[in-house]
Parts: sequence; structure tokens; C-alpha cells
Amino acid sequence: MRRIHEIGEPSSVILETAQSTQADLIVIGARGLGPIKEMLLGSVSHRVLLHAPCSTLVVRNPLPTLKHILIPVEGQEDAENILRFLFRLSFNHPVQVTVMTVWPQPQLPFPTTLGQSKQLEERALEHAGEITERIVQELAQHNFTARAAVGMGEPAFAILEQTKTLQPDLLIAGSHGRSGVSRFLMGSVSHTLVHRAPCPVLIVR
Repeated sequence: MRRIHEIGEPSSVILETAQSTQADLIVIGARGLGPIKEMLLGSVSHRVLLHAPCSTLVVRNPLPTLKHILIPVEGQEDAENILRFLFRLSFNHPVQVTVMTVWPQPQLPFPTTLGQSKQLEERALEHAGEITERIVQELAQHNFTARAAVGMGEPAFAILEQTKTLQPDLLIAGSHGRSGVSRFLMGSVSHTLVHRAPCPVLIVR
């Protein structure tokens, strides 16, 4: 363990230190600023999350004994990045993992009948289920107790609803690395989760 004392703007110092030390993980607290206050006042955890060269764990509340992890994934590539990180960790107790994917129900650019729309939805949910089941099987091979879950609707909202139901000790999500401007204009699931999830959130780059 090293102790580093620096003078300067906190987020800049943290990011520069992470870069210079080639850190694998940044662990940082959050003061719970809402989106409007954060935009006006700034937030160290927000800036670190946006620009960190490595994965970031944002801890809003004390981390309890880690027994249950919720992992929302967008696809196979997203899942592989998260699993590679997860398999590097060591746990003192058995951990249950819920792997979740969300069908966002996009508006189609062409007219469809009710039957066609229902068929498309069924195929999408079936594909989502296949993705999560493959991930569950891989987790089982690494001695995790895992289950699959499929949600529908706006991804961030669906994931947050799942955290209310399951009450996980930790949420692990991927980040697609949008820059600050595009993230502000387009929104970000991982950004929303960090600010609204009731448990600590680990964003894996």
C-alpha cells in the first residue's frame, strides 16, 4: 500500500495518479448530488467515472458482506469484459450472481401489425435469454451460484427496478466509454445507475 498526498483539484489528481500508477481499480465515495446540483457544482466521482483509465467502484453506502451481485449486460462482448474482471477477484464467502439483460422495446421505423410486433418481441426475449443462460453456465464453471433475468423497457429504469426487488450488495455494469459531451447529450445507463442505485456500483471498462 502506498500513501500519496497531493495538492490540486481532486478529480485531476486522482486521474493522474491512476494513470501514473497503472491502477486496476479506483474506489471512490459519492456525496449523492442530484443531476442538477452535479451539473452546477460538479462532482469528483462523476468526473473520475467519465475519464478513469480503469474500472471504478463508486461506494455511496457502506459495503455489506458481499453475498449477491447483480450484473446487467448488453451483449456477449459486454459480458466477457465484466466476467474477465470478476474472475480476477477473490471472495471469502459464496456469492450468488444474477445476470440481467433488458429488451428496450425500440420504436420500429416501419409499420407492423400487432402479431408481427409480438413475434419480434418474443424473438428478442428468446435471444436475450440465450445470452444470459450462456453467461450463467460460464459462471457456474467458476463455482458461482448464478441465475438469469430478462427485463423490458428503458434499460436503466428496468435495472433499478431489479435492484429494488433483489436488493443486491453490489451492481457490476460495463461502460462504453462515451466522452463527456456525448454522454451529456445521449445519456448513459452506467451513469444513471451510479447516481440512483441503492448499492455500490462497479463500472468495468
